[in-house]
Amino acid sequence: MKKIYTLFASVCIVATSFGQTVFQSNLSSWAAGDPTDWMGSTTSITSANVTELTTGATYGTSMASLVNATTTHKRFTTQPVTVVAGETYQIQLWVAAQTSGELRTNYYDVTNAAYGTYNSYIDVAAASGGNLTLITQNVTVPATSTSVEFIVSIRNTDPTTAPFNIGILIDSVAISVTTPPTPTIKKIYDIQYTTNPNGDSPELGNVVTTKGVITGIVKNGPDRHSFFIQDSASAWNGLYIYEKNDSTLVIGDSVEVTGTVDEFNLGSAPQKVTELKFVSNITVLNSGNALPSPVAISTASANMEEWEGVLIHVTNAECMSNTLGFGMWSINDGSGIIKADDDIFAYHFTAVVGSDYDVTGIGHYTFDEYKILPRDVNDISLSTSITELENATVAVYPNP
Repeated sequence: MKKIYTLFASVCIVATSFGQTVFQSNLSSWAAGDPTDWMGSTTSITSANVTELTTGATYGTSMASLVNATTTHKRFTTQPVTVVAGETYQIQLWVAAQTSGELRTNYYDVTNAAYGTYNSYIDVAAASGGNLTLITQNVTVPATSTSVEFIVSIRNTDPTTAPFNIGILIDSVAISVTTPPTPTIKKIYDIQYTTNPNGDSPELGNVVTTKGVITGIVKNGPDRHSFFIQDSASAWNGLYIYEKNDSTLVIGDSVEVTGTVDEFNLGSAPQKVTELKFVSNITVLNSGNALPSPVAISTASANMEEWEGVLIHVTNAECMSNTLGFGMWSINDGSGIIKADDDIFAYHFTAVVGSDYDVTGIGHYTFDEYKILPRDVNDISLSTSITELENATVAVYPNP
């Protein structure tokens, strides 16, 4: 059996739950070097990096030390747990880390063989200061699921050289049915507008209900349609809705949406895209609505936070490259480059380098870059470079 011994400050704790407890572990039952109620089928951390710690435990006789000093996350999962379909569960963990270590939670849907959406990472070292502290996150299981493995995902733990090679310590975990927080009604502007240098929403982590007209739909398979909503033709008034289970929505639907405000980026930059995730309700108020008019901006301005989720329009923008990879092509009206991406509509095979284009699309941010997302062929046209003169006096003379 693997054991490590270290001095570690602990605190006396009493866990609290909102409802029925479906899983509880004090990490004190071990067999063949592994905790018996963990190491489920989707565990990706190796047994060598899961170590029993017999000093400093508050609950039971042991704690688990999880080590993963890489930036790629590793999963530490429960054995299958019976759950109520569609229910929200609160995951409470008493954890600690000395110098570094990040942790987040999720679930693996055993019933449907699918992963859920991960919560945001928590900096355990900063939250705990080296002492056991309680952190909580909620997950909502699908409406068709009756069995899940709850996931603890870790990365960037203490360096693997002594004395800081204990990683993240987990002393106790309790998972219980909980009542989701009551959403607050917010306009899109109130969710998006921020003065934070990294662009984080002032509503980050809050459950909100907001309204808008669907301006674009990202189709990731027949039943995974994320979408954008907007409520006026101005900055800070568009929002990305990360929704995986609704394929009936169409552009022009006016919808009311409830979900959790999150900041997400498939990259390493602190800048992220503001989105609603863990969507619990979508109500179509009416359909066939006119869309907000695209806002005319420069290609340089398209690289700004306030245009996330907003329909924008750039003109006389030269195609600089159509071979950027991943369905992207770049355009520049002379002010700076913005990349056009194929999240909704692919055009990179058609775009001609050196040609000037007028492009309409939705502002977005992924993989550390701002982008414009055209929605169909009608959003892209060759520039005529002809300026229309209105109410001008023109003198016409005979041609001798």
